[in-house]
Amino acid sequence: MDAPILFFDRHFLFFLAARGHMATRFAMEPRRASVKDMIESLGVPHTEVGAILVNQKEVAFSFIPGNSEKIVIQAISPPFDVTRKTRLRPRPFEHVRFVADVNVGRLARLLLALGFDTVYSNGFRDSEVATISTQEQRIVLTRDTGLLKRKNIIFARRIRGEDPYLQLKEVLDFFGLGRDEFDFLSRCTVCNCRLQPVEKQTILHRLEPKTKRFYTRFSICPGCCRIFWKGSHHGAMKERLRALGIPLAPEEERP
Repeated sequence: MDAPILFFDRHFLFFLAARGHMATRFAMEPRRASVKDMIESLGVPHTEVGAILVNQKEVAFSFIPGNSEKIVIQAISPPFDVTRKTRLRPRPFEHVRFVADVNVGRLARLLLALGFDTVYSNGFRDSEVATISTQEQRIVLTRDTGLLKRKNIIFARRIRGEDPYLQLKEVLDFFGLGRDEFDFLSRCTVCNCRLQPVEKQTILHRLEPKTKRFYTRFSICPGCCRIFWKGSHHGAMKERLRALGIPLAPEEERP
C-alpha cells in the first residue's frame, strides 16, 4: 500500500537531526492519523509549523492524509505576527505577551527588563505553562521540545540559543519586536507587575550608601515591594543590546 509522503523545509533539520534524521523527506506508514500526529512523530512540534500544503492548498493540523498524498510542511517565516489569523491558527492572540519555563529564566528577566509582559517561575510545571498560555493568551518560550507538543499550546518558540542575550535577539527577531515596544524598567523583573514611581525620601532606609548618593529616581513594585533604579546594570544591558545590533530609542541612547 502506498504511503503519504512528508516534505519538510530545511529549517526543520534542527528538530529532525535531534531524532537522528538527516533527511527532509519521509514516507509514512499507512495509518489513519492526523498530519499533526505525523509531524510530531518525527520530532517536530506543531508550534514551529507555519503552513501545511496538500496539492498547493493549505490544510489544518487535523487533516488526515490519504495514501500517496504528498504533503509539504513549511516553517514559520519571521516576523511572526501572533495577532493575525491563519489556517493553522484561526484564533490569534490579541497581544504579544509571554510565559517562560525554567529553561529560559534569564531570557524572561531580560524581556521583563525591556518592558515585555512576561510570566515566569522556576517552579512552573509543564501543565502550568500550557494552562497559562491558553488562559492568558501567552506565547510559550522554552528549550523543551516535548512541552511544545501539548495540543493546547498554540503560539510558541523553541529557543535555539544558549546565551540569554542571543536568546533575546532571537525572540525579538522572530516576533518582529523593535524599540517601539521597549519600555525599560517599567516592570518588576521578578513578578511582572507594573512599577510605580516612589519618592526617594520614603525609601532611604532601604538604600545602600552609594545608591543614596548617586541616584535620585526610583520605582517600586506594588506586588513584592522591590525597589528599582537605572544603575550600572542598566548601562551594561544597553551596551550588550547595541553590540547585538538591537536598536534603542533615542532617550535610551543617552548615557
